[in-house]
Amino acid sequence: MLLCALFAACSSDDSTTLREWFDDQGIATSYGKNYDSIEVSLNNYGVKHDSSAYLVSSFAALGNVNNVEQMLYFGLRVVGKLDSVWKLNPDSIFYANFYEGNIPEEHKKVEARFYWLKENKTEHDTTWLKFQKPLTDFDSAGISIDSFSVSLPKEFLELKATKADTLRLLVGIKLLTNNAVLRIAPPDTSDIHGLLRVAQKTHLESCGDLCLRAGVRESLDVVLKVEKNKIKAGKTIVFAQLVLPKSSDTTSELGQPVPIYVYSGGNLEDYKIDTTFVKEYGHPNLLFGESDTLKLQVTKSMRNLPDTLSLTLRLGNPMLNPKSFYFYSSTNFSSRPAYSSYDFSTAFEGGKAKLRLWYAETNIH
Repeated sequence: MLLCALFAACSSDDSTTLREWFDDQGIATSYGKNYDSIEVSLNNYGVKHDSSAYLVSSFAALGNVNNVEQMLYFGLRVVGKLDSVWKLNPDSIFYANFYEGNIPEEHKKVEARFYWLKENKTEHDTTWLKFQKPLTDFDSAGISIDSFSVSLPKEFLELKATKADTLRLLVGIKLLTNNAVLRIAPPDTSDIHGLLRVAQKTHLESCGDLCLRAGVRESLDVVLKVEKNKIKAGKTIVFAQLVLPKSSDTTSELGQPVPIYVYSGGNLEDYKIDTTFVKEYGHPNLLFGESDTLKLQVTKSMRNLPDTLSLTLRLGNPMLNPKSFYFYSSTNFSSRPAYSSYDFSTAFEGGKAKLRLWYAETNIH
């Protein structure tokens, strides 16, 4: 505490916001312009993703973009006649955020494939979500989705149940039109007669060993080797930044910047920074921006001067107002994902990764 109090008066160019943040963290408030830069090299890496199906709650996606395919599955229990048309409602929040409430013309009419399979009983959600029978066992037919209205194929409508019988069905829809994603609100029985549940399942095509995608429950684990002999002994690290060259092979679905969240030891790195820094240097932890480098804050990870820097990277939802300096306001980010992808191979395998270290000042001015 005495050390923190001593350093509180040292900084010549920190803002009130930054000083308060340092105080909250219990570390020195000195934040000068000078830093040391050392090289770090890739030691190990691996991509993890969860491709299990899950029940739709607040929104759903159907489509294929950036090597990410989203399929929708519907569980039905129908007595009597099947609906000939399903009406899927657009996700109003998504379209309001990115298209001012309008649906792009190229997404209004798309081609799809419709799958169905008779089920013997209504299974528990956890069992049903495994979809143990492969899609090749399904009957299928081509359909069009016109302004989110699905006209069901004739073969499907011939599946009838008498008044005394219950028809149980597993239905799948796969979009055939490439580079299109329909975002829909969760359907209910007013949209589809006999609907019990809706699930979404993601199918991923490889985009590289160090490629990371947004919106699909995927993470990238990297281990970087740090040359400890280049770190000043006995100095307090106030701020640490991992600086990576940006890849030219990147894909942003909506053209909006996407944040990177950095975790170390299971904990999220606290990467807040004052607006003065952002105005001068731009937003850190942000992909698809104008800078030619990517800067990730790794201060917590460097506090114990590790021999290796172990990080988990995840991509967040797109930024709605890239020009805003108030990067950490929740209103600046969409509550819906974009299916973007980013290849980190240029950054980590090129041997150009740098670690910038700012040390606490020891002189009182």
